[in-house]
Amino acid sequence: MDERAVKRINKSFPGPKSLEDYAKAHPAAKWEEMRQDNANGGSEAAQDCRKQAVSDQHGLCAYCEQKINLDGPCSPQIEHFHPQSDPSNHFALDWKNMLAVCDGGIKENNPKIKHRSCDAYKNYMIQKKKLPLACEGYLLNPLDIPDSPNLFDIERETGYLKANQEACDNNVDNEYSSKTELVDKTIECFNLNCYRLTERRKQIANDIDKRIEILRKNDCEPTEGFEKLVESYFKGKVPEFFTTIRCLLGKAQKDFVGVNPTALEDYLKRNNYLG
Repeated sequence: MDERAVKRINKSFPGPKSLEDYAKAHPAAKWEEMRQDNANGGSEAAQDCRKQAVSDQHGLCAYCEQKINLDGPCSPQIEHFHPQSDPSNHFALDWKNMLAVCDGGIKENNPKIKHRSCDAYKNYMIQKKKLPLACEGYLLNPLDIPDSPNLFDIERETGYLKANQEACDNNVDNEYSSKTELVDKTIECFNLNCYRLTERRKQIANDIDKRIEILRKNDCEPTEGFEKLVESYFKGKVPEFFTTIRCLLGKAQKDFVGVNPTALEDYLKRNNYLG
């Protein structure tokens, strides 16, 4: 199976050699200082980080899973999961701390914070002291989300993400009372249910409905029909809004009479889709 089929962020280690060299020579540098340092190879190191992070993430934003492209309209940015402004340690040039993300809606020229998402909203939550600077334990890190079961669920009609309570074992290994609360707080702190994103999810839901209707008109046998539906999204690729599609297809499989209730997750495991 093509390695691109692995959805989970399997971060490449070690990171870019150019970053390693720059960090050794300038250990106290901030990201922006490195990015603007043409004379000492900093700008090259920053670009290498962006390229490698985007490749590791299959071209998807680490948080909302929108498509990001080095040469496209939604160019990726480097986000530091643990904010580099934390004076307790130096996180700015730590490769393990870097994720590729979208612009969080900022380029849409909408000044209202409620329309932002991902790190753009997370930073707002930190500034308002609604989220600690050291956010480990308060947010799910995309690098640590388990392959299975799927911790997320979706409201089909609204496009809202929420915690999958059945999948959250609720062992308290975070700063909240349960894993369910951790997932819900992660969605809240990245504003993953902002209007811009929920509308995209509703479009995907409508697309799935149209594909199911075509299969019914073609009188596909249920097991074959569901397999074709799943392959139309996942075969040989990691689709944009992966988690949304995973949730929606999980719900849709109930409409295919006689199909194994674990058919979707079995397909994903069989084809090396993780996370």
